[in-house]
Amino acid sequence: MTISANEILNVGVKGLLSIIAGFVSKPAFDAAEEGAKKGKPLAQFKLGLMYYKGRGTARDYTKAVHWWRRAAEQGFTEALNNLGMSYGNGDGVEQDYVQAHKWFDLAASRHPPVGKRRNSVRDRDFLARKMTAAQIAEARRLTGEWTAAFGNREQ
Repeated sequence: MTISANEILNVGVKGLLSIIAGFVSKPAFDAAEEGAKKGKPLAQFKLGLMYYKGRGTARDYTKAVHWWRRAAEQGFTEALNNLGMSYGNGDGVEQDYVQAHKWFDLAASRHPPVGKRRNSVRDRDFLARKMTAAQIAEARRLTGEWTAAFGNREQ
């Protein structure tokens, strides 16, 4: 694809940078998609991130959640945290603090004791202040069910 000087002037610098980023991101998107379809959790996580941010493809929160869930089922901890964020914000799913609490709790239980664990705990506890005791109990019940179904898989 070639771009004329007039087209460059019409889209401006920001538009041109967006076009260039699309060319750079597309091969990375294709590689992540290929790996994700083969069941590789890191690729599934990355593909979800690309859908979430609109890198190499159109932004699609629903597809991001789909791929993060697939990675989470294989024990990819970052995907658990991102699912918490998605449910907490209502990105690609209906906003649901019970589900968000569950995902953040699962992430907190699997992150190493420093760094990212603190963030998952902080986000879970932030939501808990907005929830009833019954909602928190339901989130914990769902956490137990998910753990029973998918075990303590870790990547």
